[in-house]
Amino acid sequence: MTSNNTTTEGGGTLPKINFFGDKFGLMVNVLSTLLTSASMGMLAVLVPVHLASSPANTDSAIGAVLSFETIASLIVCLLIPSILKHTKLALGIVGSTLFRLPTILLFPYFNDLGMLIALIFIHAIGCYYIFIMLQIWVNSIPFKKNKGLMIALYSTSISIGFAIGPILINALNNNLLLFANLTNQILAFTTAIVGHEPLVDMARLFVVAMLVCALSVVILIVYSTKIPKARFNGGSSIFKMIFENKGAMFSIAMAGVSQFGVAAFIVIYGMKNGLSLPDAALLLSCFMFGSLLLEIPIAWISDYFDRRFFIVWCAFACIICAVCLPIAIYTPLQAWILVFIWGGVISGIYSVSLTLVGERYTSEDDLIASNAGYSLMESIGGTLGIVAIGFSMQYLGTDGMPYIIMFASILYFSFALTRYPVE
Repeated sequence: MTSNNTTTEGGGTLPKINFFGDKFGLMVNVLSTLLTSASMGMLAVLVPVHLASSPANTDSAIGAVLSFETIASLIVCLLIPSILKHTKLALGIVGSTLFRLPTILLFPYFNDLGMLIALIFIHAIGCYYIFIMLQIWVNSIPFKKNKGLMIALYSTSISIGFAIGPILINALNNNLLLFANLTNQILAFTTAIVGHEPLVDMARLFVVAMLVCALSVVILIVYSTKIPKARFNGGSSIFKMIFENKGAMFSIAMAGVSQFGVAAFIVIYGMKNGLSLPDAALLLSCFMFGSLLLEIPIAWISDYFDRRFFIVWCAFACIICAVCLPIAIYTPLQAWILVFIWGGVISGIYSVSLTLVGERYTSEDDLIASNAGYSLMESIGGTLGIVAIGFSMQYLGTDGMPYIIMFASILYFSFALTRYPVE
């Protein structure tokens, strides 16, 4: 079977993929996204715990360090259109994954904040570049129906990966002998290059995170010739897309505060409120499993109703979850259930707002600019959220995390009620 190109009304060209390529391409995209997210899910636990293990690092310092992850994503989002003028989508996807592999290995070898900031920044560049590329890829597939459901499969794979990450840590923490030879060889090679032994006992877990990420590279290289060859021709702009889609774009900024804030601080938040590391890590897993199990139903329902209606109510539910967390945290089961619901609420906002943006445009330039704008707003929300949560946890107590998320949710909910009417 062969595929033809279709010229869109915006002047760009999108690949009209045949049935096999369409479905198989979505499968490859989802699997690659899942593996990339799984490695990031492991690092979402390992890196903050590594930072918190040093008594000299305060909560605000940790928040400031972790914010460089989202600062890197801001830069990537702004540069995406320019980069796609000179390189193909497939090359960017494979290259960005290879770019971040060395940084994962180097994390356990340093505890100097300056070096850790550099590693987090470089690693984040690779992470967010590949996520935006995968997002553009899946949004360019011309699904004839249930686009919200199809995009939710991509978004859900992110949640599955993040949920698997902490579970892998718990599962492998006492069973790393299964990977002893391989991890020891990799650590010995890295030690020879760096010049000293790892500074933390969790070094082997960082190696496993690197291997999970490397597996996604293999899959992408095998399928690289089938990835759409999207290019940016300069016919649109990121900021134009943001202002044309204020409701969806502002909602993803609010979701970024919750998503990045919970991912960065929920483990520390749980431990500071008396939970053990395994129980606190399960908070992150439950948050991601909520995304996994609730996102698809929300996205599917949104295919039959006004999607903005769901964004507004998800914002209200996010307020309720933030209010209840300080009460539920002292009972692990209640806390796990609450963050499970919270994860579904936030993922619902992600998939529904992404669908709102994706179904409005068809040309390559508009799709690339709108997806870059979408990710930019997410990163802005995440950056502001992480920094604000770090400072609020230091000066207002551990409940500073839910306070900041509640404040961001109320802001968007108020905007949605007064400026963004539901039809």
